[in-house]
Amino acid sequence: MKRDRLFTTFLSLACGLAVACGGADDPEEARPPEQATADGGQATGQPSVPGAQPTPPAEPVRRTPPTTLTPPPKREGMVHIPAGEFLMGSAPDDTMVYPWEKPHEQPQHPVYLDAYYIDTHEVTNEKFAIFKPGRKPHEWSACPTCPRVRITWHEAVAYCESLGKRLPTEAEWERAGKGAHVAVFRNSVWYSENSIDQAQPVGTKAPNDLGLYDMLGNVREWTADWYGPGYYRKRVYDNPKGPSEGVRRVERGGAFFLPRRGVTPTIRYNHPPHFRLYFLGFRCAQDP
Repeated sequence: MKRDRLFTTFLSLACGLAVACGGADDPEEARPPEQATADGGQATGQPSVPGAQPTPPAEPVRRTPPTTLTPPPKREGMVHIPAGEFLMGSAPDDTMVYPWEKPHEQPQHPVYLDAYYIDTHEVTNEKFAIFKPGRKPHEWSACPTCPRVRITWHEAVAYCESLGKRLPTEAEWERAGKGAHVAVFRNSVWYSENSIDQAQPVGTKAPNDLGLYDMLGNVREWTADWYGPGYYRKRVYDNPKGPSEGVRRVERGGAFFLPRRGVTPTIRYNHPPHFRLYFLGFRCAQDP
């Protein structure tokens, strides 16, 4: 379609700039060019030495999930994710990965997570209004059951903490997001082919195989972690929580106006935590 060709051309130009494709200086004016890339900066690492071979990271000591015969207690509006290992990041042969994103999404590596709970869907306007009444929803996500957007990272943290919850780590989000059914992508995801104009009410597409709605598409979601473009090279195995400091927080999940390749469980978006964006919301997690 002509619209898609124009979008791809515009995206290529926008993300070829020397500045980071992470948002405008003014959060009120930030607009879509940055959506399909995480950060325009180069991955950080040790200086190269001619002829030297990089030292491979040590193989992690693998963990075995605890065995329990008692089913985890149910929590309203949340899904229990059992402890265990998964492969974090994108595979080298994944054709959905943009070439410029490979240094940020790879290498794919095993990660072990303790058990946790995560919200079945994004926090809605009606739920957020109980926490902070009087703020009008954005016109592109305006219905009571639409995701709450234009929320800073700090506001998302405060909302979750008010309920005894927290934001999910980037690894927790990806583990939950990788429950998506790729074969029926269109049936479970709001993206540019079916919802380019606005966000949609939560839970109106099919859930993934973990019972979670809108992990991909609809609106992007804040996570707890600072963004590090080369963080995956550390191959942190045990409950990774991202860099200890930074200037931008990780966002995941794509958004309603993005094409298929911009809406994957591995693409790593990011913005400064004070930004308010019309395509950026959140969901909460909780410890057992």
